[in-house]
Parts: sequence; structure tokens; C-alpha cells
Amino acid sequence: MKNVLILGGAILCLLLSACVTTPTPSDPAPETGSDPSTNTEAPPVITTQPEITPPPASTTETMPPPVIDSFPGQTGQTQPPIISKDISTAYADITGWDRADFSKALMSFQRGCAKIIEKTPTDAMSSDQPKFGTASDWMAACSIALATPQTGSDGARRFFESEFLPVVFTPEETGMVTGYYQPEIQTRRYPTGPFTEPILAVPTNAASTTLPRSRITASTSDVLGYGRPIDVFFMQIQGSGVMVFDDGQKMRAAYAANNGYPYTSIGSVLISRGEMTKDQSSKDHIENWMIQAGPEKARALMNENKRYIFFRAETILPGEGPKGAMRVPLTDMASIAVDPSYYPYGLPVWLELKVPTAAGDYRGSQTELLVIAQDTGKAIRGANRADLYFGSGDSAGEKAGVMKHPARWTILLPFHLALQLASRT
Repeated sequence: MKNVLILGGAILCLLLSACVTTPTPSDPAPETGSDPSTNTEAPPVITTQPEITPPPASTTETMPPPVIDSFPGQTGQTQPPIISKDISTAYADITGWDRADFSKALMSFQRGCAKIIEKTPTDAMSSDQPKFGTASDWMAACSIALATPQTGSDGARRFFESEFLPVVFTPEETGMVTGYYQPEIQTRRYPTGPFTEPILAVPTNAASTTLPRSRITASTSDVLGYGRPIDVFFMQIQGSGVMVFDDGQKMRAAYAANNGYPYTSIGSVLISRGEMTKDQSSKDHIENWMIQAGPEKARALMNENKRYIFFRAETILPGEGPKGAMRVPLTDMASIAVDPSYYPYGLPVWLELKVPTAAGDYRGSQTELLVIAQDTGKAIRGANRADLYFGSGDSAGEKAGVMKHPARWTILLPFHLALQLASRT
């Protein structure tokens, strides 16, 4: 599988003796989908200029082409780098980069940096992917990010352009992006009317933490509140939510633990029964089926998913989403869940994809986003697979529920990590 590395002016200065200065190597960059020649003996290609041969390291030795690491299961290949004329050209080649809003991406990256700078410098960013370096490789960019004020998109864009370079690992492939959100559910402190389903804390009895969903009741553990059965079930699927009590108080039900059972999609169950087609398996369609089927059949369907989520109550701070696997608050439309065996938490990713703009918008509108990897999920597996966090509430849920589109990925790496990939043999 072809691997491509797109580098900015920093490499050009390293390769061309006529170059007087080199930018400080410090940034990760978004990926672009160039397709270099498969001839590994060919000299580097300089975009917008004739093909030239770089100066030899000595009178008898020439610079070897780089070997770009591959993801697990892929075969690494030796290929010449594609070198942009300058950094601005590299970013100009990325579709939509010049019109995106980077404010939320900077906020999201800053939140992730708060965890990265707490690491030991020698800690690997990814135990499975050495190409992403150690925490020390990211600390300089994080220090600059944390000192960068939130003054708007232009300043945020300049930060990313000055600290990162765009890298494409698999230009011939796209990945699937789905959506998730933080539901807000009406909650009561005691069971009443339709509010009969307990929202439970982690049981103190260890044996109770291994029961299947069908055997877990209000007597299993401390109750944080009571919601409608359908609402509580879907909040468990999302992993967190906001409990809105009848006196107006809001508390976050944050993920605390699970009962150890694998997740079963009730949408897949309905499809296998012939109750629903694959195209209809959205949250809205499933919810409508459960309402029409009645409480007894709805309960039986929910019990098909033996996995159960326990929560803890948290105070909600303004502007903060739930905490993802990175243990930082998620940022709506700027945080994604990824497979951590492929990508480290804190990694900036440029996505070119379609995003729903309203409930029922299955087609979506073409959008480009800079997002940060900060979470994971049981269904998020493989390279170029992500779950986009849409935010809190019904509107976010309506769009997340119909989000399922292919996306082109571009990774941002700190300068020196991108240069190391280019020079590795």
C-alpha cells in the first residue's frame, strides 16, 4: 500500500544548497493525497518546479529515499518524498484549509495538551506506532498552543501552520466517520409516571458489576436519578449524558464502568429479524420502532444488548463536554474517537467529508474540519475510522444519529517528526 509524505519548505532547505534558512522544526501537518512515482530510485519531486537531483552528501554517496512506516498489516515501501515549494503551498493544496474555522480545533488541542505535558518526556505517544514519537516530541508545540490566546480562527490557523506539517499515509483510501453526542434526558429523583428506569452508580458489590442488563435493577446500586427507559438506554450507548431534573438542575452522568459484556447493536438485531432495513437503522428509526412495539417488546430488545453502563454524577462546567478516553472534555465538532492502536490521543486530523446539517439529512453537506483524537469506542476499529463528537442535546443527537460518511484523512505531525519520516531508510 502506497505511503506518501508531504513536507513543507523545511525539507526543501535541507535538500537544496541554494536555500539559506530553514524553519524551526516543530509542527505536525495535515495530510494531502499526492501520488509519487513508484520508482524508488527517482529523485525527489519538487512541486511547481522541474524535477531536480539533490546535492550528494559526498562525491560518492547520494541521499537515499525515505522509508515511510506503515500501519499494522500494511507493507512499508521506499518512496521519494513529495516536497512542496514552501509551507503555504503545502497547506494550500489541502481542500478547504483556507476557509475553515480553527478556533474550536485550537481549544480542543489545548485541552489535550494539558494531559500531554503531564507525561514523562520519554512516554510513547502510541505504544503501537513509533512514528508518532514520544511526549517530548509534542511538548514544544503544546507549550506554544497553551500560550496562544483564543482570539479567532486566523490566529489558531497560524499556530497550526507554524507548528505542524501535513502527512498522508494512505492517499488511495478513505475511512468511515460516524457521529456521537451527549444526550440531555429528562430525569426525576424518584420513579414517577414514565420515569421508571434507574440511572445507576457503580455497585459496591463486585458480583453485581458482572450481571447482564436483564438482571440489573434499582436495587443493584445507588440510583442517580430515573429517566424514561429508551432515554437511559441510548445514554448508555453514548457513554455519558446530562440529567435534567424537574427543578431545573443539570448534572452530568459520566461514564464510570461497565459490566464486562460485549456490545450488541439492537439496530443489527432488528435488521436480522427483517423488522428494519440497513438504511433505516438510525437512532430515530429504532426509537420509533420501540415506541410502536410497546414497553414489553422494547425492553426485550434492549436486553439483547447485555452490556450495561454505570455512571457517576458530575457538576457541569460551562462550555465543557463529557470527558473522553484522554480524560479531557470533548469539544463539539473538534473531537473524534479513534482506534488508539492506530492513532495517539492528542493527534490533529484534517477531515474532508460530508456532515449532516439537520435531522434526517442522510446526504450531508461537504465539510472540512480540523479535529483532535481524544476518545475511543468499542465500534471504532481500524485505520481512518472515527466517531465525530457533535455536542450535547437533541439537535446534536439528530445530526449524529444520521452521520455515516466516508472521509479523506490528513494527519498533522510536528515538523521534526515529519522530517524524521522523510529521512528514515
